[in-house]
This record gives sequence, structure tokens and C-alpha cells, in this order.
Amino acid sequence: MLFSTVVAALGLASSAHAWGQLGHKTVANVALQFLQPGVRDTLTAILAADGHNRLPNPSIVDVATWADGFSHSPEGTWTKGFHYIDAKDDPPLRCDVDLSRDCRGPGGCVVTAIANYTDQLIHPSRNVDETAQALKFVVHFLGDITQPLHTENFMHGGNGINVKWHGKKAKLHGVWDTGMIAEFFGSDNATGLDSWTKRIVNEIKNGSYKDAVPEWLSCSDINDAVNCATQWAVDTNKLICDFVLKTTFHKNEELPKSYYDDAIPIIQRQVAKGGVRLASWLNQIFGTAEPGSLSLYEQDRLVLQLSEVEF
Repeated sequence: MLFSTVVAALGLASSAHAWGQLGHKTVANVALQFLQPGVRDTLTAILAADGHNRLPNPSIVDVATWADGFSHSPEGTWTKGFHYIDAKDDPPLRCDVDLSRDCRGPGGCVVTAIANYTDQLIHPSRNVDETAQALKFVVHFLGDITQPLHTENFMHGGNGINVKWHGKKAKLHGVWDTGMIAEFFGSDNATGLDSWTKRIVNEIKNGSYKDAVPEWLSCSDINDAVNCATQWAVDTNKLICDFVLKTTFHKNEELPKSYYDDAIPIIQRQVAKGGVRLASWLNQIFGTAEPGSLSLYEQDRLVLQLSEVEF
């Protein structure tokens, strides 16, 4: 969709927070590096027109965690179920996602939320706040769906698995959301965001992720959103049996260092997947990209002006 078309159409995080603050911002920041230039301008225009915006030049990084805060506000409680899909499988023996079985909450789940808000962006409302809200949801949910415990019902997505992390009581879900990310990739600040984004972008362009990108985008058609989001959930849920819940956890015992060491590469790869898919998704909705493609508009330096990010 061309920039002028959009303007005309517009009339001009906790134990349930997948990836936490830094993870979601990194998903968005990785995507930002691969957006077509006109798409970046369009997204800025949409977010700047949002009546809730307080920044002069907002980017998708600035709003990457908005959906978590909104879901815990009185007016946003109806969106809590949109952040996950409860796969009622049998880990670690069997992992699978069945949309008709697992997406039964009021209003749906992360799969149907992605499809719904994608459609709202393809056919935008003249209400600028509604269109901005749809964009904020899409940015966030494409991150949520790559967090393994957001695709699993067992023990409430790991919230019922009590462990210790650095000697303190913690829930396995929370350790995946924020604990391990903070341990390895640093604090939720501009330096951590910059460093982690550069690491992932380099792997996508020149490293171990380069050959994997076509597989990550094997289903990435915005007009087939339910099917693609379901496939992404299946891809993520497979990690539950392959690794996440393969370990036997003893109540309130320290999480083994070997578990952390093996989890870190998985976390980074999943965040990279989210960024790549988000870039492809937004380039199709607002640009000229075709399904399965990843724009190579990455600049010599990061596009994001880090000083504009709210931490």
C-alpha cells in the first residue's frame, strides 16, 4: 500500500510478557533495519497521528511493548488472551498446535489476533487511533508468537513451574521472558538494544541465520494470515518438546547453568525470526514486497535514533 493511500485512509510486560521489554524492542528494531524506506515513513506517520502518542518521531520500537501494558490496564483486560495460544498437547512426549482445540479463549488467541489486526491494517479505518492500535498489536504479537511458552498450555505456559534463578524464586516463564535475556544480552537500555540488534542483523546478513531466512519466511503471506500464524505457532511449539520442557524441573531448585547455556542460542534465534517476519509482514502491508521476501535495505548504521526510545 502506498504512503499516500494510507494517509488518505487515515484521514490525513510480567510473567505473561513474552520476551520482556528488551526482547520485544529488539524484535521491532531488527525489523526496522529491513523495512523499505517508504514503509518506515508510513509507520512513523501512523504512530505520530495516534492520539496517545507523546513522541515527536515514534518508531515501531517505541510501541513494541505497548500491548503488554494495555492488557494489564482496566480498559485493556479483554486483550490478555491475545498474547498466547494454549497448546493442549503432552510435552515432552508430544507437542502440537491445533487451532480449533487450542484457540478457545474469549476473542481468540495470538493466531487470530495477528490475523484480525493484520486485516485492519490492510483495510485501515479512518479512525487514526484504531489504525495505530492495530499496528501496535501486530508489532507486539509477532514477537509473542516466537516465545515458546506462549504456545503451550502445560502448567499455565510455565508459570506454574517454580525454579530458582540466581538463588531467587522465579517462574520458568519469567526466566524465559526476561531473566536469561538480561543475563546474556544486557540491560533494557539503548546500549543493550543497539548491541543485540547489531548481533542479530549481522547473523541475518552474513552469518548462521542467512540460509535459514527463506525457511522462516516460507509462510509469510499477509492474505493468508491465519494459516501463517498457525504455522509460526507450530514452529515455536516444537521447541517445547525439543528443549524447553525436556528437562525435569525440581520445585524451587536452581535452574542448571547448562539449561541457560543451551537456551540462549534458541532465544536469540527466535527473536531474529520475529524481526524477520515482522519486516516482511510490514513491507507487504505498506510497501511493495512479495510474500517470502526480506528487504535488503539495511543501512551501514542502525536506522533507529536510539535517543528517541523510551526505556
